[in-house]
Amino acid sequence: MEQENDRELDHLADRVALLKNVTHGINKEVNDQHKLLDNMDGSFASVGGLMSAVTDKFRAVYNDKANKRLIYGAVGVAAGLFLVWYFMLR
Repeated sequence: MEQENDRELDHLADRVALLKNVTHGINKEVNDQHKLLDNMDGSFASVGGLMSAVTDKFRAVYNDKANKRLIYGAVGVAAGLFLVWYFMLR
């Protein structure tokens, strides 16, 4: 009976050690993912700043009357070329 209890205790100790290794692995993975998310947050913040600057510059260009005509003309030419390409494929 005592030998069986010793075997069961050894088996339990092995299971506890395995569980400890698994939880350490999970902890390491969580820390790695947390670092990755922190880096991504910084990257998205810098991209957001760049997009804001581009939007402000585009708004300044678009508000000028001469530039509006130029933009509309460029969009019209692009749409025309697209239509020509579309009808050439049919």
